[in-house]
Amino acid sequence: PNPPVPNTFIQYPLPTRSTTMMIRSTLLARRVATSLAPKGFAPTSSISPISAAVESLSKSTCAITPPTPFFITLPTTQIPKSSFSTSSRELHSILLREIEEEEEASSSYSGSLPTELSELHADISKNWTILEGISGIGGDSGPSGSGATVRMFRKQGGSNGGKIGVVFHCQDTEEDDFGYDEEYEDGGEEEEEEPPQSVRFGVTVSKAGKTVVMQCRAGQGEVSVESVAVRDGDTEAVLAALAGGEGVHSSLYQGPEFTELAEDLQEAFNTYVEKECGIDSDVLAFITMYADYREQEEYVAWMKSAVSILS
Repeated sequence: PNPPVPNTFIQYPLPTRSTTMMIRSTLLARRVATSLAPKGFAPTSSISPISAAVESLSKSTCAITPPTPFFITLPTTQIPKSSFSTSSRELHSILLREIEEEEEASSSYSGSLPTELSELHADISKNWTILEGISGIGGDSGPSGSGATVRMFRKQGGSNGGKIGVVFHCQDTEEDDFGYDEEYEDGGEEEEEEPPQSVRFGVTVSKAGKTVVMQCRAGQGEVSVESVAVRDGDTEAVLAALAGGEGVHSSLYQGPEFTELAEDLQEAFNTYVEKECGIDSDVLAFITMYADYREQEEYVAWMKSAVSILS
């Protein structure tokens, strides 16, 4: 008898990765073939189950229908591009229509002042220097900034040597219904008329680094002082502050309530503005007409800027 074999481990070669993948593929193919083979099909010994299943499928008229793709539609808040295009075209069309109407209405004096205003401007310019805008205000690159604000400097100073200036904004207007009566014509029928406009403006008198600011209102050919305050600085600085919307500043005394002053003092301020500062009826007419003209010009320029940006 052979001697007993001692307990030893027999080392077999480990399967490689390719061998393992082949075994798994064979097992999977067998499972697929078995599941796809027709009922009652018994493969012969010469045909493997895999080959038989493949041959059976090739002869069968049935087809395997691929699964229908499944899509998920997520909600979106994006506005269709066509909507933007439609709204943009509509806005562009309306703006162009308005521009055309306004330019047609002013075609008689396009590029220049209306005749009556031009004549008045020439007459006022004899005693006043008229400037449009405040440098650095309005975003324009020109030396005077936006034309919505107008400054005027009297060429001749006051009797006490004070420098006199005026500033107004084309939109600082309101209906002047004081003394405005509705007219009835054609058997008592009411005829509607647009009430005249009054313009608020500031008059400054500067001397020795101090300036008196009188806020006024032009309406019905008369000037009415509404408030009086004292500011540091010369005429240029104060006019720039007024044009920039200085308004009521809590740290500065705004002067007394003008209507609470003695009546003769109120009347004296009104007379001073008219006689000493030279704010007569012609200047008041110019302020009112020029404010309306500048507002119209700024309105057309505003629409053209909107077209260039939004269209």
